[in-house]
Amino acid sequence: MALLIASKDILERWRDGRLAWAGGLVLLLVLTALAVGYARQSEVRAEQAVASRLDYQDWLRQDRRHPHDAAHQGLHAFRPEPALAIVDPGINPYIGGTLWLQAHRQAEVKFRPAQDATGLQRFGDLSPAWVLQILGPLLVIVLGFNALAGEREQGILRQTLSLGVSPWRLLAGKALALAGSLALLLVPAALAAAAAVAWGAEAGERLDALARFAALSLGYALYLGAFVFLVLGVSALASSSRIAITVLLGLWIGAVVIAPRVLSEVSRLAYPSPTKLEFQKELGANLKATSDKVWQQAFGTTERWGRDVPLSQWGLALQIDDQSAYGVYDRHYGRLWDTYEQQQRVQEWSGLLLPLLAVRAYSMGLAGTDFGHHRDFTNAAERHRRLIQDVMSTDLVAHADPLGDQHFAYQAGPDLWAKVPPFHYHAPPAGWALARHAHTLAVLAANLLLALGFALWAVRRQRAI
Repeated sequence: MALLIASKDILERWRDGRLAWAGGLVLLLVLTALAVGYARQSEVRAEQAVASRLDYQDWLRQDRRHPHDAAHQGLHAFRPEPALAIVDPGINPYIGGTLWLQAHRQAEVKFRPAQDATGLQRFGDLSPAWVLQILGPLLVIVLGFNALAGEREQGILRQTLSLGVSPWRLLAGKALALAGSLALLLVPAALAAAAAVAWGAEAGERLDALARFAALSLGYALYLGAFVFLVLGVSALASSSRIAITVLLGLWIGAVVIAPRVLSEVSRLAYPSPTKLEFQKELGANLKATSDKVWQQAFGTTERWGRDVPLSQWGLALQIDDQSAYGVYDRHYGRLWDTYEQQQRVQEWSGLLLPLLAVRAYSMGLAGTDFGHHRDFTNAAERHRRLIQDVMSTDLVAHADPLGDQHFAYQAGPDLWAKVPPFHYHAPPAGWALARHAHTLAVLAANLLLALGFALWAVRRQRAI
């Protein structure tokens, strides 16, 4: 019986044009976004490959010079574009993927793509994830708003119930019809996306990328499944199709347009983060206090580069100064990033009421474009920056000026530059991402169960007479 109900509903949606036009439009958007994402990813990867190679060549081809000058030149760290960024670019357009690893200061991202965005792009990036998160629920509404309300208006629902069809079978048939309609549209798009992800992934990361894609697909299935039962529940309770679509559109606007922005502000109020000026001011003060302490212990003075520190000790002084700052950077950036993750955690748990927040976090996490992956890359780049500093400082200590006035006359050559390896970054595996977002997946599953319970309760209220 459920299959009969489902086939009838799918045929009706095809005949009245909703499946072809509304579904076709969403499918076209998904495929267009996929093609745009693939082209953008190819362009970014090509630029990064050339820039990374030239940057390291510049490092190796430096003339003979003072090691400290070389440390100030530094290197650039480029974050590889994840294979699933074509599905969900996440926060990448807003934070960038390039870090300048220079002496004394922990790097911040540069060359954010959003800085070069046109006015139109600032309304949002067209990506398959955006289409599924925002337009996916709207498509479910368009396809299913009259699934039960329309049949009640036509008297079909009463006839169906009078035949002894149980509410559970009726709901199963309606849900199967909606899910089948979505599958007809989205499964081909998912297969195309999987092929693009597999094609775009590096040879050694292909299985990992496909595992991430499979987990990502499960998340979107739970997300859209919750809306399927929510739409059926509202359709069952509404007295007419007009009221059903009005209520559902109101819920859609509230859930995907208004509430996420409100909760974003709520998370900032719950876990306030400092402004950039406040952060830099506190960081600078702690760096100076720590540096004063270690200089006092090592040289008996807090005056930088004065007469109390002979030129023969300047290599050691640089080394002590830089290494004392590592812990300060770790504490301050760690605290700042923990705050960002706490804000994100508030939004993720808010997904119990607003599934969009849960699926957005889960999608970025599995795509490798969320803050957690960015933090992992930044930490790897910072370790490489410290390696550069330590190699240069160690060489200065080893070649300390024996004459007392020849510190700046010392020059190192290619042998020293070659001790610094090129920067290579490998993103964490799919298991790491899935473990970090297991609770978000559980939230999406809870959304589905809550919506199922609501729909079943609403359908059981229907009576044949």
